[in-house]
Amino acid sequence: MTRTIGADLPALAAAAPARAALICDEEGVSRAALAARVSALAAHLAETTAPGQGVALAMGNGPELVEAFFACAISGRQALVYDPGWPAPYRAAIDAALAPALTLESLPHVAPAPFPPPPAPDAPFYVGFTSGSTGLPKGYRRAHRSWIDSFAASAVEFGLGEQDVVLAPGGLAASLHLYGVVHALHIGASAVMMRQFHPRRALRLISRHGVTALYATPTQLQMLIEAGAGESFPTVRLLLISGAKWRAETRAATSALFPNAGIAEFYGASETSFITIARPGEAVPPGSVGRPAYGVTLRIRDAAGRDLNAGEAGAIWVASTMLFDAYACGDAPETRRAGGFLTIGDHGRLDEAGFLYLHGREKRMLVTSGLNVYPEEVETVLARLPGIAEAAVFGLPDDLRGVELVAVLRGAVDEPALRAACRALLPAAKIPRRFLSVEDWPRTSGGKADLRALEAMARDRFAR
Repeated sequence: MTRTIGADLPALAAAAPARAALICDEEGVSRAALAARVSALAAHLAETTAPGQGVALAMGNGPELVEAFFACAISGRQALVYDPGWPAPYRAAIDAALAPALTLESLPHVAPAPFPPPPAPDAPFYVGFTSGSTGLPKGYRRAHRSWIDSFAASAVEFGLGEQDVVLAPGGLAASLHLYGVVHALHIGASAVMMRQFHPRRALRLISRHGVTALYATPTQLQMLIEAGAGESFPTVRLLLISGAKWRAETRAATSALFPNAGIAEFYGASETSFITIARPGEAVPPGSVGRPAYGVTLRIRDAAGRDLNAGEAGAIWVASTMLFDAYACGDAPETRRAGGFLTIGDHGRLDEAGFLYLHGREKRMLVTSGLNVYPEEVETVLARLPGIAEAAVFGLPDDLRGVELVAVLRGAVDEPALRAACRALLPAAKIPRRFLSVEDWPRTSGGKADLRALEAMARDRFAR
């Protein structure tokens, strides 16, 4: 088995040189063209940078970014995948922290060159960045082996192969979509991407190219459902969804839009890759995010590091060969290692059958009236109520309770009805005391709720 990213591109090109490898909107790149562009650029990087150095990829979403990423990987350099949507202070802070040896904002003209010998499997090849929803992005560094082993997990869990056409419609600065494109090209599948996500154009690409597998965030899936109302796309056999919070009507609408697609949901993080999987057809208990992914061992531990029994809640610790190396910049006190296990500060519990239930993130946990409250728990309840599309819960200072829970909602707010619904589903201390309706919902470049912006809205409205 190949142990480094992109090492099989020459063999794939030799086997079927004219086959479409990468499609971006209306542009197509064959296997032969992709391998030639990647090898030529890799030779340029070898001439202008030293092995192991970082190369900042500060370019828009497109084939050029994919080619540069693979060129870094096969030449033994680290691809620092910048988000073009970062404000100037973010970009300046990352540049200062990482001091890249070279910054590419477009691809240089380079001469043809043969593929170089592969780097070591444990060599770092990629620095990605968190979404910035709660602060300045942190850079996380990964070695070839971690993604190669993630590809092996994908093979077992999802069964993707050369015959597939894989659409990852979001920006490649988000690791979900970057992983989808790189994995597809690495195994010889055709990868489809977009310079900018637009739901109607994404649906046209699915129809035109016979897409069989689709990576999507819950937000993107909802936008596709709304754009494709009354249509169906039967070529899609697999939906790969990360972190979905499903409503019954969303599942029904998804089945109507993609009638032949199984839904694979997975929980993971930039630092861990896959943690749990819920494959199509598996009997996953309500409220669970699935069972450990292939190659993953889970433990639930208390604050002293002791393993807890089934049903007891604590920090989620993960062991696998898919874990990240270290933070390249920034830090996260809640991310810790011990005895081959890693925690990123998520809390939850395992049941007797090994299924995982999430409670929330350690750094978001609030204490109100002496009770520990995970905002994610309250958000899940609120988002399932009629008329509420999304919810974000925060704690504002309160002399009596320590913090007062407030909720920011996307959707219609009928406070008496909301409070009555919450009373039936939540303990009194977990019911938000104030509600704010926001139609223009702020998002990070990766499509997630921008928690910092939402919290600022709540403070502006409710702070005393």
